[in-house]
Amino acid sequence: MKIDPVSAPSHPLAASFSPGIYPYLGGSITADLLRPVVTACGGAVVSGKQGAKLAATTPGVLVDPAAYGRPVSSDSGPLFDYDEWLIRQQEAGVPLIITDTPRIRNDDQSELRKALARWASIDDPTLVVLPIEPWWLREGLSCLTEEVRAAGRPVAIVLLHRYNGLDAAGAVTGLLTLISEVEPLPVVLLRCDISAVGAVAHRAFGGFVGWSANTRHGPLPMRRPDRGPDDDERDDSPSVLVPALHNYVKTSNLPALGRSPRLDVLRCSDPVCCGGSLLEITKRCEDDLQAGRILACRHNMASTEQIARRIFAAPDPRDSWRQTCQAGAEATASLIEGGVSLPRSRWLRQWLDLGAPSHESTLSAEPAPVGLLLQQP
Repeated sequence: MKIDPVSAPSHPLAASFSPGIYPYLGGSITADLLRPVVTACGGAVVSGKQGAKLAATTPGVLVDPAAYGRPVSSDSGPLFDYDEWLIRQQEAGVPLIITDTPRIRNDDQSELRKALARWASIDDPTLVVLPIEPWWLREGLSCLTEEVRAAGRPVAIVLLHRYNGLDAAGAVTGLLTLISEVEPLPVVLLRCDISAVGAVAHRAFGGFVGWSANTRHGPLPMRRPDRGPDDDERDDSPSVLVPALHNYVKTSNLPALGRSPRLDVLRCSDPVCCGGSLLEITKRCEDDLQAGRILACRHNMASTEQIARRIFAAPDPRDSWRQTCQAGAEATASLIEGGVSLPRSRWLRQWLDLGAPSHESTLSAEPAPVGLLLQQP
């Protein structure tokens, strides 16, 4: 499905793909699952070697090398020593090259510069991946902004975090400041959640939204606590976007929300749920976990698209985004007051703490570009 942009950015990157929100499907998706997504959405983003193989047989698909999880040390030699991923993408015929940047450590300006120089001499349209922790959007923001400006290249931010990098205090403000101060250079969010819609509403070029919890943030090592014999089993149920809450909730926790007499928060009108209850996903997971995961992913993608369409069609997408965040926060508060155990979202609070868009003098007042899901050039 394609949506024409309201105002196409002047940067040449727009000739390779249109601004807006795109699905990030990861590297484990099969060809049978990928093809319907590409048909319905006009394209998708996959990752890794398997993704490169799929992209070679599916026009319009981008490949994220997803190399940012491997460790890099200052004494390990050159940061980049071969061009395997460049060759893989070129052979796959992708419309846009995505660089294979490893994790950029906090306060390492040298690694940041190397990442921004990666494949600068090739003629293919290229998006420079910057896998960074929230530190770069706070203490390191001035350095990040100066280096991106100096490089003059489109960048894709991957926030490395165990859960959600935008939970860190000041991360949302830092992200929007970066977008504003490097414009007209395109800034894209790679492997993000629903906040990508808010970023595009605030003049980001695009956002690649993961359709599962594993693809909505950059990976960081996480030590799992030791479990005793009497501890509860690990909750492997998928997370789903609950539009009424404007947040993600584990399917195992949905029944508790459905018992609240205050709000019917589980009713979903996206094309996957068709006005039914999100409890259908919970039931599917109980019967067949793998089938439930796929259904949850399809719902997440459809709901994200529905929200993005509404936000970008509004006269002021920033106002519409803030109203959506406010409605979600109020619904969450109502459930909590009714006795439902539900954590308050730190990233959502940060969006609300920005204040009304009309008071944000540092951000562009131009309408956000509209383009949902990948458009082929």
